[in-house]
This record gives sequence, structure tokens and C-alpha cells, in this order.
Amino acid sequence: MDATWFSLLIAAGALFYALRMRRQLHSYKLKLNQLKEHQHLLEPDLADGERLDALLVSMNEVVFRLDASGHVVGANAQAEEMFSMRSAAYPVSLRQVYRESDWHEAFQKALDALPEHHCLPDMKLSHVALAPRIAELNAGHMLLLCVDVTEQRRLEKQRRTFLSNLMHDLKTPLTSLLGYARSMDRFGDDVDFRKEAAHVIADEAKHVNHLLDALLTLDQIEFSGRDASASCQSRPVLQLVSDMLAPQCVEKHIELVCEYGPDAELAMMDDELERIITNLLSNAVNYSPEDGQVRLTLSVNEQRCTIVIEDQGEGIPEKDLSRVTERFYRVDKARTRKNGGHGLGLAIVKELAEKNGGELTLSNRRDQSGGASRGLQAKLVLPLAEATAAS
Repeated sequence: MDATWFSLLIAAGALFYALRMRRQLHSYKLKLNQLKEHQHLLEPDLADGERLDALLVSMNEVVFRLDASGHVVGANAQAEEMFSMRSAAYPVSLRQVYRESDWHEAFQKALDALPEHHCLPDMKLSHVALAPRIAELNAGHMLLLCVDVTEQRRLEKQRRTFLSNLMHDLKTPLTSLLGYARSMDRFGDDVDFRKEAAHVIADEAKHVNHLLDALLTLDQIEFSGRDASASCQSRPVLQLVSDMLAPQCVEKHIELVCEYGPDAELAMMDDELERIITNLLSNAVNYSPEDGQVRLTLSVNEQRCTIVIEDQGEGIPEKDLSRVTERFYRVDKARTRKNGGHGLGLAIVKELAEKNGGELTLSNRRDQSGGASRGLQAKLVLPLAEATAAS
């Protein structure tokens, strides 16, 4: 956004309000009453001051009016609230409003360079990020418009983290694949080496395939809405997944205990529920010790179905519990990679559950003294089809 854009915005806004005030005289009077509460925004020498003020008062963005020296001579209600300026006596130094020396150095350079446009760094207040822009109004007066870009910055950071983790997850198996492919030329006659190479190549290709499958699943979740007509029975899906993981439980000498209450018709597709339960139950089996126990329970009330999966593993450090459902977040990268994970399983579970009106809660199970962890509990609450249809 440059000064020309701001000039067009102000002119268009002034014209809009002028036309509106001609049509609705009573609305104009109400606006004048508002202006009395914001007289600090007006200066006698400003052209179209009333219309400019009407525009600024109505804007949702944070807006400051500055004089030639960069002092604040006015601010709209959003700015006063955001920067705690309710009792401010204008004019006031901008350094008193926002105390960040590096930002003010950049601001002074932008001020000196006017009318040439200079980008300013974000203004950061607690958990809010504002992108400021300067525009000249007339001789000696300027607007400082601060647009809330908190969500945009969060998404940018998430995208950078996502791409970094994705490159790391692809680089490891692809390096192994490339290394063994090159070694085949030199050691291809060695039977033992060929067996080892085939085993590694198959494992790494399987890992990449699982990763791509998970990414496609997340993409589908993000860009597809919930099917209002979808429904499935819970018990057959839970039984299918437990039967599928039975050989792995036998191999690790893990007792899989399933306690099913009444069956429930859920407001989601059966393949989505299968994906959720497979991720949660396989995690429980993977991270449980040998000769341990994994418990799967299903209970139903009038509007909700609750599925609880408990293991006897090490649990998750409390500091990580709130983040393990983020995409690519790992508590222990080495252990996750060893178990064939990619840091997307719990993200898929959470996003699928929320897409269908459900909720996932993770908590550590403790012994009676509240000390050592006795494993992880994953609690999944999903709406029933009847309850969803009624709402």
C-alpha cells in the first residue's frame, strides 16, 4: 500500500460518506455526535476534515494522525484501546505510545524519505502483530495506518516450519534411496548386499508413501467441508481396526482390551473414523512396552459418543501435550522416525475430529500418588448422527 492508494481510499471514503449523508440526514447527525467525541482527529486546516474524520472513526484498523515531527495529534478508538491511550493528552510523542527503539529508527528513515514509500517493520504488542504504513495527507500531516496481520504472520511461520520439516522428512529417506541405488553398481553382485538394499529401499519408499498419503489427507481435510449426510456405525469400525492391529499386539506381547458399550451412529464417514482410530490405536501399540496393555473403550450418551484409548507407555511431557497435534511436531524425533512416524498422525486425528464437530483430548495417566506417568490417554468425543441432524 503506497501514498497513492491511501489518497484514493480517503477520496473514495469521503465521497461514499458524502452521498450517504445526503440521503440520510439523521445518520449524518449521529455521525456529528460521534465527531464531538473525537475532536482530536480534526485540524482546522485540513481539507474535507469532517469527511476524513468520519472515515477514520468508522475504520476498524488502528489509525494515528501525525504532525511533521512524527508526534501523534490524534487517534481513532481502535488505536487508543490497542495502545492504552484513553487518557492521552495530544500531541504525544510516538515513542511514548510504542517503545521499540529499532522500530523508531526505521520509522524516522521512512519519515525523512516521504513522499517516497518505505516499508516499516511490524509493531508487536503482546500477541498482536500490526503492519504499519505511512501516507501524507497535506503539508505537515500524515496518517499511520496499522493493519492487524497477526493471523497472516502466524500462517507464514507455520508454512515455513511446515516446509522445513517436509524437506527434512523427505531428505532422509531419499538420501538412503540414492545411496543404495548408487552402491548397487559396485556391490550388486553381493547377494547379502542386494537383500539389505532391497529391504532399506522398500522401507524408505514406504515411509515416503505414508508421508505423502498423510499430506494428501490433511489437504483434503482443509479444503473439504463436512458431509451433512454422512454417517457410520462405530463398533464395526473399532472392531475392524483392532483386528488389523492384533498381529502387531501378539508380536509385542501386548494385551488389547476392548470394552464396547452400545453401538452408535456417528455423523461422519466410516473411512474418516477408521483413519482416526487407526492413528490413535497404532500409536498406543507402538509406544507401549512389551507385555503391556492397551485399552479401548466406547461409551454413548444422548448426544455424544466417547472413545477412549489408553496405553502404558511413557506418556508425553506436559510441555509438549498442547503441541503434539500440530503438523510435524515431534516430542522425540529419533523415536518417532524409528517407529515409522512423520509427525502428522495426531494432526490428522485432531483436524478430522474437529471437521466433524468432535474433539480430541490428550492427557497423561498418573499413578495414585500423582507422580510417574502410567501412559497416555486419548479421549475422542464425537457427535451422534441424530444430534447433528436435530441441530
